Amino acid sequence: MSTKRFDCLGRLSYHGVLIPLKCTACGRFAEVKPGDLILRFGWAAEPESIPWRCSKCGAHRRAILVGRAARMAR
Repeated sequence: MSTKRFDCLGRLSYHGVLIPLKCTACGRFAEVKPGDLILRFGWAAEPESIPWRCSKCGAHRRAILVGRAARMAR
């Protein structure tokens, strides 16, 4: 079993893991580099707590799936 924890932007960036996002309103799928978000939200910010917004249709956080849920819905 792995001991890596991917619960914050800093750890995701350190391990080179991308954050998968899926908009349920328009169906857009994207993968974001956590390093781009660290300066704005902080090293310890959880991806689920970031106020995401779809760049295609403008849907707010409630219509965006983050992480494993986004991959499963793809």
